[in-house]
Amino acid sequence: MNLFTRKKSDAAELAPPGIPPTFLALPPLVTNFDSTHLYIVPRVRVRDTGAITHLDNAARAHSRGVLLGAPGMGKSSALEFIAAQTRVPTLSYADYSAPALPDKFPNESMILLDDVSEPAHVAHLQALAKRFPQAHIWAATHDPHLVPESFTALELLALNEREIVSFAESWFPLPQVKGHPAKRINRAAQDFVASLQANAGTRALATVPFYLFLLLQIYKPDAPADEPVMQERVALPMVGGNAAGGTTATPFTPPQRTHVAALPAHRARLFDEYVNAKLAAERGPDLAARAIEGIALSTERGQRATTEHLARGYGLVEERPDGRVEFKHSLLRNFLAARALRRNPDFGPLRERLNDPAWREVVLFYAGLGAADEVAAAALENDDLEFAASILAATREPNAEQMETTVKGLAARAWDDHDQRAMRALGELRSNLASDFFAAKLRDKNADVRLRAAFILGKLHTDRSLEYLLPQLRDPSDDVRVQVIASLGASHSERVIEPLLVALRGDPRVATTDTRLKIAAAQALGEYGTDKAVPALIVDIQVGDADVREQAAAALVKIRSDFAVKPLTEIAETDKKTQVRQAAVRVLDDMRGK
Repeated sequence: MNLFTRKKSDAAELAPPGIPPTFLALPPLVTNFDSTHLYIVPRVRVRDTGAITHLDNAARAHSRGVLLGAPGMGKSSALEFIAAQTRVPTLSYADYSAPALPDKFPNESMILLDDVSEPAHVAHLQALAKRFPQAHIWAATHDPHLVPESFTALELLALNEREIVSFAESWFPLPQVKGHPAKRINRAAQDFVASLQANAGTRALATVPFYLFLLLQIYKPDAPADEPVMQERVALPMVGGNAAGGTTATPFTPPQRTHVAALPAHRARLFDEYVNAKLAAERGPDLAARAIEGIALSTERGQRATTEHLARGYGLVEERPDGRVEFKHSLLRNFLAARALRRNPDFGPLRERLNDPAWREVVLFYAGLGAADEVAAAALENDDLEFAASILAATREPNAEQMETTVKGLAARAWDDHDQRAMRALGELRSNLASDFFAAKLRDKNADVRLRAAFILGKLHTDRSLEYLLPQLRDPSDDVRVQVIASLGASHSERVIEPLLVALRGDPRVATTDTRLKIAAAQALGEYGTDKAVPALIVDIQVGDADVREQAAAALVKIRSDFAVKPLTEIAETDKKTQVRQAAVRVLDDMRGK
């Protein structure tokens, strides 16, 4: 699946030439896809420096790079993005045996290699770097330890709001009017995005490209598009005004009427619904499911699939260039193997695999398909709280006693040791118990204690954490308020947008403008990545002081909204202040990939 291409817009110069239509290797259940609308350029974080940039700029800045990301984060699609930009095909190490790795390439000035999975591949990349010192060499791996010397490690980032909205709009194209899409709000896309926002679990799934694709494939609106919708949300007010005192109209300012449909909040249920929907059209869906589950489990155990299995793969397996038959995505194989194991009441076959890293995803899918008490108990017996948290997060009904043990252990490590791994595990759990524990510390008289609590609450990704954080925007400590804003920016909930915009504009209820808060709000809005922040950030490009202008520009770079192109172009050409024109040009250059 390739999600990354660029949208055709009025600013045609922003779209690099030669990008082919988006292709989907996985079987789509929804077919009304408009590939010309999709505008997602992958964002990456440079591991050594923490700098965040878009992949088109990173590919120009670094001659040798390795893309890192967990399964589903879009590593192969990101390489395909570079391939489309350079018209150079991507090769995969999975299609070569270790003794016969590729030594001839279609273009020796640009080499793209996917599926780095063992030390031999790292040695091969190092040898290629010596053999072709002037070449650009890019690769992708899920293992952060498999990065050759002299190669820049770039971590793929989760999708932000603007990217999710763009993806949704590409699957709900507007009708054509005289050769152009009708200029009106895309209600169908809004309904889908509102459904994603319905709960924290679905919001988290939607930030992963592969899961977002699956969510859209199983999405079924609760009412036909021509029926009255049932829920109304008032759009966030935007800054800027006209002579009559009204706000400037933009595509996202009208009131939005949205209808929310139910979507899965757990990964295993998401995969289950997708596979069931895919097999529903078969003559015997259960027999088809058993057949493909058997193929998945046997290949997970090390047996090779053959071309005979293609007919029973139902579009989920493919023949690779070297003749191997593989699942189109490793997570599909992991999930179907877990479903096969769930058909057996004996836990023994899985128990012996619990400590095998190669089976981790199978174990997590297994936990998500039913009771996970035995799996979680095994992790707790090994004192592996992070794995126990992942297991409990995967299941729909976690054991209360196991949950309490895991949360208390991780919370102690997060607070006493400032353990980042423990915080990430708690964030995966999305536990209200953890939120309550750290929120109690927001009442401490010591500002440093409140600061630490606000920092950790931002890592928990629960709606209850937001309830605790929002009142702390009035904390007497400047440091705590700045941290609260940063924590809100890390949330995936649209509830944080308006408070962040208030902080960016300056609170009219106070006599002075807090520059630190404005800077923090600009940074947070850039992290959240919403089009709704564009007008306010453009205002700060024009009238903000130097520090605020710098952060507003950085936020606009992260968001890369089409809505920013026209006003920034006008500013770059006509504003009287040199610094303002330069800031606008910097953002536009980034959008052009310069």
